[in-house]
Amino acid sequence: MLRRDPAIYLVEVLWRWSSAIISLCIFVAAGFILISPLSVGDTLSSTWKTHDAQRMGVLLLTILLMLGKKAVIAAVAVPVIIAFLWSFLAALGRRITLQRLRHSVGPLSFSTMLALQLLRAFITWFSAILLLSSLGGEAYLATRGPKPNLFLYYELVIPSVLLICIFWLVANWYFSLATIFGRQGQGLFRAFRHARETVWLQRADFAATSFLFLLLRVVLLLFVVAICGLISSLMGSSPQLYFGLVVAAALGYFVTADFLYMARMASYLALAEAHVEAAIDRLVRLSSEPA
Repeated sequence: MLRRDPAIYLVEVLWRWSSAIISLCIFVAAGFILISPLSVGDTLSSTWKTHDAQRMGVLLLTILLMLGKKAVIAAVAVPVIIAFLWSFLAALGRRITLQRLRHSVGPLSFSTMLALQLLRAFITWFSAILLLSSLGGEAYLATRGPKPNLFLYYELVIPSVLLICIFWLVANWYFSLATIFGRQGQGLFRAFRHARETVWLQRADFAATSFLFLLLRVVLLLFVVAICGLISSLMGSSPQLYFGLVVAAALGYFVTADFLYMARMASYLALAEAHVEAAIDRLVRLSSEPA
């Protein structure tokens, strides 16, 4: 795939990294705009140098209380802006890559692709809010008695976290497949139904392919974490060198993860095309058989 058309991988990396960099700049700019009038820069830097988690938590809570409504507005506005930015770049990049990967069938229109990506972003933020709310409510239930009930806390947290994560993974996966398998002229719901039917007809193949690429990404992540752990001794003697090596390892992980994602998308398309070709062959054989 990369030998035939290296631009596919470059486009994928470009929109993903551009989205991440711009989102980080928006987040930092919003934090600077909110915090700079409070004149807490020196206090924040001195607290950060102490590496005291309790002092840092108290300072952050104090800043949030001082901001008041501004913190609430920023907590709503910044994620919405980032979600729209990511959805726009994802829809644009996905259409370009699909046009190059699948020449015979046109991809979804930009508006439909954008709507699917916005749904993915909304599901991600909704799952995150649901997860935080669930953890906060369960912590309240476990600590409202005379003594914290850790058994009750974990008894509530484990199933709720699993259910929310499974919901997010399944919904995000299906909407992602809808952007891949959707064809020109299809609407949002038709593209989603088409992706669901495609996966259902080859559920064993899709499950095996997804598990294989998930395993590869997990192994890659563990390898990067192991490298960061092995060089952690440099943190005290050469913190700048350690930070540079960690950044290099993280960038290497992201580059390889993007490659694995593109390989997985190409594998999905190959599975779908193989199923279509097999169905066409069966129809040709049936039509050629004598009545």
